[in-house]
Amino acid sequence: MRTSLLPLLALTISLPCAIAQTDASPAEQSLLQLANQARAAHNLSPLHWDSTLAHAARAHAKWVIHQPNELHQYPGEPDLMTRGAQAGAHFSTIAENIGGHADDPAALQQIWMTTPTHRANLLDPNLNAVGIAVIEDQGLLYAVEDFARSVPVPQSAEIETRVAQLLQQHGIAPAASNADARSTCEMPKGNAGSPKMVIQWDGPNPTLLPDVLLKQIATGNYTTAQVGACPSQQANQTFTLYHVAVLLY
Repeated sequence: MRTSLLPLLALTISLPCAIAQTDASPAEQSLLQLANQARAAHNLSPLHWDSTLAHAARAHAKWVIHQPNELHQYPGEPDLMTRGAQAGAHFSTIAENIGGHADDPAALQQIWMTTPTHRANLLDPNLNAVGIAVIEDQGLLYAVEDFARSVPVPQSAEIETRVAQLLQQHGIAPAASNADARSTCEMPKGNAGSPKMVIQWDGPNPTLLPDVLLKQIATGNYTTAQVGACPSQQANQTFTLYHVAVLLY
């Protein structure tokens, strides 16, 4: 979206106040405080500062400051989702506000709050984190706000437990040990032990059971399962991926 008043853009992609902001400049802290004041006025929980999102925002702000137009992606630059993931952020949703040619943070915030797309990002109840970059050029401020719905990064044992619970809901009991499944998860090919069926998959949400597994369960040929989880070995990951191995017996 573009406006004639200020060159501002907003973009959203879906798939306690201001803590851990030691790497934020005074202008960036001001925008965070203004954002959370607006959210408080609408009975919304505050956004917490995310240093990884701030890193992504600053990388993009360097593009913005040297280009004639404010865009969410320039030629040769990764898209918003990839920038956030490559900076180390873990999220289910990511959104971005861009603005420039403002005298101070309050002026940027005022414009964002009076344009629908920017306002929607600032007041989105599903977003809980933000990283902000502000660059001054010839006395005017340019800013990038990267918002996200941050999600925790599960550990392998937690993933195994959650997958086993889902399998139990489908009538498949947990095996006495997950040792063979864990070994299988780490193997480049083949499997450990003597299961009737082995199903493996990669994904950012490893507890979403794949259709092929559900179809096998529906045959009624299996009563127990081992579950193993480990980091994915897929190349060029934009999100944290996990590999899951389910051995059916």
